[in-house]
Amino acid sequence: MTTVEQRTLRDTLRHELADLVDLSPIELRDDVRLCDIDLDSLGKMRLLVRLETLGVTLDTPDLDPRTRIGEILTLLEHAANPAVTIRLASDAASVHDGLFGIPSAAPRPGTDPLAPVLRTSAFHLTPVCPDDLGFLYDLATSPATSYRWRYRGAPPPLERFKEALWQQVLVQYVARRIDNDEPTGHLLAYGADPGIRYAYIGAVFTPAVAGTGLAARATATFMRHLFHIFPLHKLYLQVPGFNWAQLSSGQGDLFQVEGVLKDHCYFAGQTWDEYLCAVYADQFQDTGLT
Repeated sequence: MTTVEQRTLRDTLRHELADLVDLSPIELRDDVRLCDIDLDSLGKMRLLVRLETLGVTLDTPDLDPRTRIGEILTLLEHAANPAVTIRLASDAASVHDGLFGIPSAAPRPGTDPLAPVLRTSAFHLTPVCPDDLGFLYDLATSPATSYRWRYRGAPPPLERFKEALWQQVLVQYVARRIDNDEPTGHLLAYGADPGIRYAYIGAVFTPAVAGTGLAARATATFMRHLFHIFPLHKLYLQVPGFNWAQLSSGQGDLFQVEGVLKDHCYFAGQTWDEYLCAVYADQFQDTGLT
């Protein structure tokens, strides 16, 4: 490939990424870092999904936000070889094998189209077991996560937490890193109404994972699983106003806002609206996230 061809390919890739993140190609210079791009969690998820379709998998749960656009474009250029799946890891010491010095994709489990899918490139979802109780309680009580979760910063004693763990819950999973099986998140469906065919979903992840786009991808996989297993028409998300900025870009595309409860919840000295969002089964299949 000549220098001109390489430059043309790089420019083409830069324009595609720029369109995806709603920036001009000039703003997406090689030295721009991922953390410099103003995307919410769903925007980052879209970016991850699009990169995967181009052959690059950003599969490290604690992906370094200082990763530069130039590094991603270089990997995309290499991924023009259709026989290779490229992975970008945040730990430079971990990228010494595979073509171009980058690990190739891990083999996927069975290909039966009827089998439930409970994994992404970064996480696999496993049933809650007794050994997970400590981790789940930490998520519910940690100052960094508890105010966004079920108990809104006022968690119950451990025994009461344990008793309530399955109340009104349809199904729940722990998200674990594929590389070391470390638990990183909790996903659950609750309040299901089999007659009207809806359920509510909730998800919380450790601070290192939340907001990276990888957590949103795991949540999308969980929703796909729910639609695959249960005859659900839609899934509801209750989003307090202080969480809205992380999800708002999905409005009208990934979900519909069916209602806004004004001044519905109190936190940090003020009242916040709460958004009632619905993900419809038929529309979800058309998002490209499944």
